[in-house]
Amino acid sequence: MPQTKINLAGLLVASLLSTVVSAANFGGPDSVDNTISEQSAEKRTWRDDLVQNGVTLGIDYNAVGFISANGSEGNSVSTRGGVARFYGQWDAVGRDTPNTGSLVWKIEHRHAYSDYPPKDYAFLSGFEGKEGLGYIGLIQPAFNDQGGRLTNFYWKQRINGGKTSLIVGFQDVTDYVDAYALASPWTAFSNLAFQTGAGAMGLPDDGLLSLSAGHMITNNVYVVAGVADANGRSNIEDVLEGFDTLFNDHDLFTSLELGWTASQEQIYTDNIHLTYWHIDPTFNDDGSVRHSAFASQGLNYSLSYFVTPHLMPFLRGGFSFEGDAALYETSVSAGLGYFALGAPNNNLGFAVNWSQANKDAWGTNDSQLIIEAFYNIQIGDYIQLTPDLQWINNPLLSDESNAFVLGLRGRIFL
Repeated sequence: MPQTKINLAGLLVASLLSTVVSAANFGGPDSVDNTISEQSAEKRTWRDDLVQNGVTLGIDYNAVGFISANGSEGNSVSTRGGVARFYGQWDAVGRDTPNTGSLVWKIEHRHAYSDYPPKDYAFLSGFEGKEGLGYIGLIQPAFNDQGGRLTNFYWKQRINGGKTSLIVGFQDVTDYVDAYALASPWTAFSNLAFQTGAGAMGLPDDGLLSLSAGHMITNNVYVVAGVADANGRSNIEDVLEGFDTLFNDHDLFTSLELGWTASQEQIYTDNIHLTYWHIDPTFNDDGSVRHSAFASQGLNYSLSYFVTPHLMPFLRGGFSFEGDAALYETSVSAGLGYFALGAPNNNLGFAVNWSQANKDAWGTNDSQLIIEAFYNIQIGDYIQLTPDLQWINNPLLSDESNAFVLGLRGRIFL
């Protein structure tokens, strides 16, 4: 049974469902090494020479669209966007040993097909003459209109027989903070309430100059910690300014996670963890608030476990103790993932979230309820389609009492 659970977890988390994920990476499903772990020998025909030299590559294109008849002013509203990604890893030191040293990268282009990107779809409630859902939350925040960006460019060193990992460079903090198997916006839930931080964590931009580390204290207990430049920006033209903002401004995002896992290979599938986070006040050059006007901090929790070889229920959420960086003061999510439903590579997700708005950010602590269901369908070796349905009860910035949102996500990968 344990080996069956490891295999199924690998199928989901790699999102291409063909190999066991090396969860010893201390990263979530979107970390580069976990994303490319699906590349089977059959798919490497043009990459054989690179693979022999320790280089693995991945390319994908992701597109998503949403439509709802329940906009904040009662009209039909929709949004569409796409993301192209090129990512890879070069095992330059200690190849084929537990103590590998690797150069990791991920370059993206994010763009909208509509008047505004999916990232803005939830918030908009008549601002700038545009109508959205009027919901305090985010639906597919990864699909913005940023253009070219550097999400990852770092060195990862495994030591201590693979039980310890150190990473330094430009990182996406969601790769190592509050990770669990269904966190990926590319293959799993679309609503941030069911992704990293559950909406109750103040997250900075991606591609930040950072230092993070993970260590297995025992065979079952681990710790992951990180510190990142809270002022960093991932867009290509500004990413190198992170050296200036980190060493001169000293505004940081810090996190510390303590967790239990059934084994190192199941570190974000069969997992219980608590994550403490803190972000300093951050402002734009014109003085406007960027991530937070005040120091913010909170605690997130996550429990997930395969109760059968196919079924993984979870309970997740968080509490924002202080500050305005998080969307919610309180967030509670419960749901499940069901693997191999209808076909070996298809997966179902269903979850419910109750959230209480962050009064420091919104001036109210009223609550909202969200239900989301998705079905990730693998078509052949290189295509995924994911229909998605969400019901939002009491969107706090809307004139409507309910909003039903229909979505469709597509992914082509090599």
